[in-house]
Amino acid sequence: MIQQSLNILSSITAILLATGMALAGEGVECWYCARPTETTPHPELEVYENCVVRVEGRQLFSKEHLNRIRFDSHGLASALIGDQHYYIKPDGAMLAVIPFDNGPDYFSEGLTRSVVNGKMAWFNRRFDEVIPPRYDWGWPFEGGRALVCKGCFAEPSDGNGHSRITGGLWGYIDRQGEEIVPVLFTQSEIGHM
Repeated sequence: MIQQSLNILSSITAILLATGMALAGEGVECWYCARPTETTPHPELEVYENCVVRVEGRQLFSKEHLNRIRFDSHGLASALIGDQHYYIKPDGAMLAVIPFDNGPDYFSEGLTRSVVNGKMAWFNRRFDEVIPPRYDWGWPFEGGRALVCKGCFAEPSDGNGHSRITGGLWGYIDRQGEEIVPVLFTQSEIGHM
């Protein structure tokens, strides 16, 4: 499982780790699924212009597009704005998240991942930072724990858009961000735990 997860990481993730996530600007294309209508009961992903506005120094999803985008049962929508994936709340607030499976990172056990100041952080559906950015990489939660590493890095892409995270020290954290297996082990040692 761990090795498989390591092998499916995309090269864009390495870029995000190295540079941090940039905010989308006004005039940037965005892709999202609109709400179903009588004429379009099964809308597909479409491109739209100017979906981001700046209000009091914050970037928000525009009201026009908020009225059009489809929200899920948790009250969130997702969009690709520029080259960055976001979750969006009905008030227009946006949370940049890492890409996973050609879309925004899933909420696994109620948490999604985002890069903050070059480190991995986990957020809940209210966009509260639950686990602060202390690790160079972290995986989704599974069984109440997430694999994390410090000093690790993404190897160059394998040509198919996948990179492997390697090096550094590894351990596991719980959903409160506490290390339940200290980040003191090599990648091969943690693979046997």
